[in-house]
Amino acid sequence: MLQSLSIRNIALMDEMQVEFSSGLHVLTGETGAGKSILVDAVTLLLGGRAQKELIRRGEERARVEGVFDVSDCPPVQKLLKEQELDEGNELILSREITLAGRSSCRVNGTLLPLAQYHQFTDLLMDIHGQHEHQSLMDDRKHLSFLDASGDEAHEALLKKTQADYAAWHDCKRELERLQKQSAQASERMELLRIRQKELKNAKLIPGEEEELAKERDRGRNAEKIESGLREAFERVYDGADPAAEALRTAAGALQPIEGLDEEYASLRARLDALYYEAEDIGLTLRDLLARLDMDPDRLEAVQARLDLIRRLSRKYGGATAGEMLGKLREIEQELSSFESIDDDLDALNKKEKALASRYKKTAEELSVSRQKLARKFEKEMEVQLNDLNMAGTKFQVTLPACPPGPLGGETAAFLIAPNRGEELQPLSKIASGGELSRLMLAIKSVAAQREGVPSMIFDEIDTGISGRAAQVVGEKMAAIAKERQVLCVTHLQQIAALADHHYLVEKSFDGERTRTQLTPLTGEARVNEIARMLGGDPESARVHAREMLRRE
Repeated sequence: MLQSLSIRNIALMDEMQVEFSSGLHVLTGETGAGKSILVDAVTLLLGGRAQKELIRRGEERARVEGVFDVSDCPPVQKLLKEQELDEGNELILSREITLAGRSSCRVNGTLLPLAQYHQFTDLLMDIHGQHEHQSLMDDRKHLSFLDASGDEAHEALLKKTQADYAAWHDCKRELERLQKQSAQASERMELLRIRQKELKNAKLIPGEEEELAKERDRGRNAEKIESGLREAFERVYDGADPAAEALRTAAGALQPIEGLDEEYASLRARLDALYYEAEDIGLTLRDLLARLDMDPDRLEAVQARLDLIRRLSRKYGGATAGEMLGKLREIEQELSSFESIDDDLDALNKKEKALASRYKKTAEELSVSRQKLARKFEKEMEVQLNDLNMAGTKFQVTLPACPPGPLGGETAAFLIAPNRGEELQPLSKIASGGELSRLMLAIKSVAAQREGVPSMIFDEIDTGISGRAAQVVGEKMAAIAKERQVLCVTHLQQIAALADHHYLVEKSFDGERTRTQLTPLTGEARVNEIARMLGGDPESARVHAREMLRRE
């Protein structure tokens, strides 16, 4: 139950604090006084769209806070404990919006995402706007009204149907994706196998291209290389006057005197080392000459191999041999995955059939529950309509089949016959504005008999009614208020006279700004407001107003 509401900088309200209690609360005032601004503030508090147009002109931000007594609301208490926000029997909601377009939501001072915030607000209040009864004209909305009148078992069945449908729908989408992939697999596999074959046949070796390029360059310069190697070999080792032999002769010349001075001995040792190094170089040059391949066929084979590698490289985006081997592994993995598609399709087909069967079973159970609920709803609606001065009205719920969906395999349509002897017809075709208001109130009355939210707001849903009908509508709201806290914005004096708590909404101007304020009415102040609503001669209206209040 809403205990208090604090509003700051919402539309024409600069700062306002309102206290509430149990029972029927009515808000009245002149047209344009701002009665619905309070509803807008509560809508914002409950997580409605954060429109910066709500912010009072000249201000940067707006804020609304509500304090709720949740001692008689076990679902909210459970949620508070689950989310570690429990603070006894009190819950504080706050919502702030800024001109920059930002908004924040808090539960007991803790900042929460909007979706999580909605988990609380959905359990606390229902708002029924002045145009909501028009939704009765839309047959697509009737199923939600019917389901809302169900008990916890029906609600659980509805949620299970939604969950089973979601699982089936997701599986069907995955199956369709895999079937499409399978249809494309043959063409893709053919391409992959061609690429696999050419890459495997190439027998690529990482770094091979660099080695082949060196071998090709050697083959192209074979004569120059042979000439250089041979001349070097002859100069060092096997010529007319080789360097190795000269070094050995020089070392021998120092042998007789090496014992006379350490420096002579050192020079002799260095010449010996040079001789052995020259000899090794000579032998290496000889081996290189022996290995020198002058075969033109080999050069042609090397060039062909290089051409193959470079052609493949261009085809695969300039990849190296090592990268192309990696591509080959990827191709083989993809081919392997394609080969498992048939197994995956078979498994997914079985899963889809199982989920479809589960959904069908749940939807059938929901349909049976709806059939029972529809008959009960019909009886309860006729009782409520009888109370609302629509005695004799026949009300029927039909459940025509529709394609399977998250709400099951049927929709709902409401039929009425407002007058005895008439045939039942679709509500959307024959109901008048006043009848729609009373039909909506009847639906809310049925819902109020179920376990549900502790507070309800009616924003001028009494549109289109007057006289005796207005009286019975007021009595019906008063009856609902015995089960739930009710806040009602109304223009009807009959409803205002039935209130447990009466508030006047009015505008004032202080010379600079216009403000909307809310004032609790008691005694003569309440008499005067109801007299204003009655109109006519002021004194006669006050007498009538006192009489109305005494009757109530």
